[in-house]
Amino acid sequence: MDKVQSSKVSTYHLMTKHSQTIILILLLVGGLALTGLFVSKTALSSWLKPPSSAAIYGYWKEHDVAQYAADSFEVRPLGIYRDGRLVTTQYCWDGQILSYQLGEQHYSYLYHKNNFIRQQPAHYISTFVRTPLLLD
Repeated sequence: MDKVQSSKVSTYHLMTKHSQTIILILLLVGGLALTGLFVSKTALSSWLKPPSSAAIYGYWKEHDVAQYAADSFEVRPLGIYRDGRLVTTQYCWDGQILSYQLGEQHYSYLYHKNNFIRQQPAHYISTFVRTPLLLD
Protein backbone atom coordinates (compact mmCIF):
# COMPACT_ATOMS: atom_id res chain seq x y z
CA MET A 1 0.00 0.00 0.00
CA ASP A 2 1.28 3.38 -0.81
CA LYS A 3 1.21 6.37 1.49
CA VAL A 4 -1.87 7.98 -0.11
CA GLN A 5 -3.94 4.83 0.21
CA SER A 6 -2.70 4.27 3.75
CA SER A 7 -3.62 7.86 4.62
CA LYS A 8 -7.15 7.40 3.18
CA VAL A 9 -7.70 4.19 5.14
CA SER A 10 -6.37 5.82 8.30
CA THR A 11 -8.60 8.88 7.80
CA TYR A 12 -11.62 6.64 7.07
CA HIS A 13 -10.90 4.57 10.16
CA LEU A 14 -10.56 7.76 12.26
CA MET A 15 -13.84 9.20 10.88
CA THR A 16 -15.64 5.92 11.53
CA LYS A 17 -14.33 5.78 15.06
CA HIS A 18 -15.24 9.46 15.58
CA SER A 19 -18.76 8.85 14.21
CA GLN A 20 -19.22 5.82 16.41
CA THR A 21 -18.19 7.83 19.48
CA ILE A 22 -20.64 10.61 18.63
CA ILE A 23 -23.46 8.12 18.03
CA LEU A 24 -22.68 6.36 21.30
CA ILE A 25 -22.72 9.66 23.21
CA LEU A 26 -26.01 10.68 21.56
CA LEU A 27 -27.58 7.34 22.45
CA LEU A 28 -26.38 7.66 26.03
CA VAL A 29 -27.73 11.22 26.37
CA GLY A 30 -31.02 10.22 24.71
CA GLY A 31 -31.38 7.23 27.03
CA LEU A 32 -30.72 9.39 30.07
CA ALA A 33 -33.23 11.98 28.86
CA LEU A 34 -35.92 9.32 28.33
CA THR A 35 -35.22 7.78 31.73
CA GLY A 36 -35.46 11.21 33.37
CA LEU A 37 -38.71 11.93 31.55
CA PHE A 38 -40.20 8.62 32.62
CA VAL A 39 -39.15 9.05 36.26
CA SER A 40 -40.38 12.63 36.45
CA LYS A 41 -43.70 11.75 34.78
CA THR A 42 -44.25 8.89 37.21
CA ALA A 43 -43.36 11.07 40.18
CA LEU A 44 -45.50 13.97 38.96
CA SER A 45 -48.52 11.81 38.21
CA SER A 46 -48.49 10.29 41.68
CA TRP A 47 -47.88 13.69 43.25
CA LEU A 48 -50.60 15.46 41.24
CA LYS A 49 -53.09 12.62 41.42
CA PRO A 50 -56.23 14.00 43.08
CA PRO A 51 -57.56 12.19 46.10
CA SER A 52 -60.48 9.86 45.45
CA SER A 53 -63.94 10.51 46.83
CA ALA A 54 -63.29 7.91 49.51
CA ALA A 55 -60.45 10.12 50.80
CA ILE A 56 -62.94 12.85 51.72
CA TYR A 57 -65.54 10.60 53.34
CA GLY A 58 -65.60 11.34 57.04
CA TYR A 59 -66.54 13.72 59.78
CA TRP A 60 -65.06 17.19 59.19
CA LYS A 61 -64.75 19.55 62.13
CA GLU A 62 -63.55 23.13 62.20
CA HIS A 63 -60.09 23.38 63.72
CA ASP A 64 -58.69 26.11 66.05
CA VAL A 65 -62.17 27.28 67.08
CA ALA A 66 -63.87 27.07 70.45
CA GLN A 67 -65.50 23.66 70.83
CA TYR A 68 -69.02 25.10 71.24
CA ALA A 69 -68.66 27.30 68.12
CA ALA A 70 -66.99 24.79 65.78
CA ASP A 71 -68.81 24.04 62.55
CA SER A 72 -68.89 20.45 61.32
CA PHE A 73 -70.30 18.24 58.58
CA GLU A 74 -69.98 14.70 57.28
CA VAL A 75 -69.27 13.56 53.75
CA ARG A 76 -70.63 10.13 52.92
CA PRO A 77 -71.31 8.32 49.65
CA LEU A 78 -74.99 9.34 49.84
CA GLY A 79 -74.35 13.03 50.46
CA ILE A 80 -73.56 15.74 53.00
CA TYR A 81 -74.79 15.38 56.59
CA ARG A 82 -75.07 18.00 59.32
CA ASP A 83 -75.95 17.10 62.89
CA GLY A 84 -76.55 13.51 61.77
CA ARG A 85 -79.15 14.49 59.16
CA LEU A 86 -78.77 14.22 55.40
CA VAL A 87 -78.97 17.81 54.11
CA THR A 88 -78.11 17.27 50.44
CA THR A 89 -77.42 14.39 48.10
CA GLN A 90 -75.93 16.62 45.45
CA TYR A 91 -72.38 17.73 45.90
CA CYS A 92 -69.46 18.25 43.56
CA TRP A 93 -65.97 16.88 44.18
CA ASP A 94 -63.38 17.48 41.45
CA GLY A 95 -60.41 16.18 43.40
CA GLN A 96 -59.54 19.60 44.76
CA ILE A 97 -62.75 21.43 45.63
CA LEU A 98 -65.84 20.17 47.44
CA SER A 99 -68.94 22.26 46.91
CA TYR A 100 -72.62 21.95 47.67
CA GLN A 101 -75.74 24.04 48.06
CA LEU A 102 -77.68 24.12 51.31
CA GLY A 103 -80.81 26.20 50.92
CA GLU A 104 -79.74 29.62 49.68
CA GLN A 105 -76.17 29.18 50.93
CA HIS A 106 -73.36 27.88 48.72
CA TYR A 107 -70.53 26.01 50.51
CA SER A 108 -67.11 25.52 48.98
CA TYR A 109 -63.99 23.93 50.49
CA LEU A 110 -60.48 23.65 49.06
CA TYR A 111 -58.69 20.35 49.79
CA HIS A 112 -55.14 21.09 50.95
CA LYS A 113 -52.75 18.75 52.80
CA ASN A 114 -55.55 16.40 53.91
CA ASN A 115 -57.62 19.29 55.29
CA PHE A 116 -60.46 21.38 53.91
CA ILE A 117 -60.14 25.15 53.87
CA ARG A 118 -63.50 26.88 53.65
CA GLN A 119 -63.77 29.23 50.68
CA GLN A 120 -67.48 30.02 50.93
CA PRO A 121 -69.23 31.33 52.94
CA ALA A 122 -66.22 33.50 53.58
CA HIS A 123 -66.88 34.79 57.11
CA TYR A 124 -63.28 34.00 57.97
CA ILE A 125 -60.70 31.49 56.84
CA SER A 126 -61.24 28.22 58.65
CA THR A 127 -59.65 24.82 58.39
CA PHE A 128 -61.53 21.56 58.78
CA VAL A 129 -59.86 18.39 59.99
CA ARG A 130 -61.20 14.96 59.10
CA THR A 131 -62.04 12.02 61.30
CA PRO A 132 -62.56 8.94 59.11
CA LEU A 133 -65.90 7.15 59.21
CA LEU A 134 -66.27 3.40 59.21
CA LEU A 135 -68.36 2.86 56.09
CA ASP A 136 -69.64 -0.57 55.06
